[in-house]
Amino acid sequence: MIEVKPDPLPHGTETILLVEPDPESRTLAAFMLARLGYRVEEARNAMEAVKIYDERGGGVDLLMTELRMPRVNGEELAQSLTARDGGMRVLFLGDPEFHQIARRIAAQKLVPFLPRPFTMRTLADRVREALDRPATRPRALAAASQV
Repeated sequence: MIEVKPDPLPHGTETILLVEPDPESRTLAAFMLARLGYRVEEARNAMEAVKIYDERGGGVDLLMTELRMPRVNGEELAQSLTARDGGMRVLFLGDPEFHQIARRIAAQKLVPFLPRPFTMRTLADRVREALDRPATRPRALAAASQV
């Protein structure tokens, strides 16, 4: 009998700044990322993310942020932090209604997008994809969202 082993999940040891306003979603995503070997810093909003970034003195490999947040959205946060650290990668999170925008973003090769809900496999694949691609500063989503 031939034993078929599942493909191992991509993993890493990089530092991820996870910005997610919903505490349950943030806790679950942080747990999954930690299981994949990543170091995770958690923030509830953009202001808290900037504070964590400053306290760390940078050193963030991936900004994983919700697109829709009050006051400062994920796009604005990404533009601000990547202006300070050109090597930081970005992965946007969003609800299913962002699928059309996500396709446009991917087509323009802006930044990866991870729609919710996601599985451990999808999370692992998208995070590794984001970390392995060349760093680029996100451009305005407003232009990308013109349907």
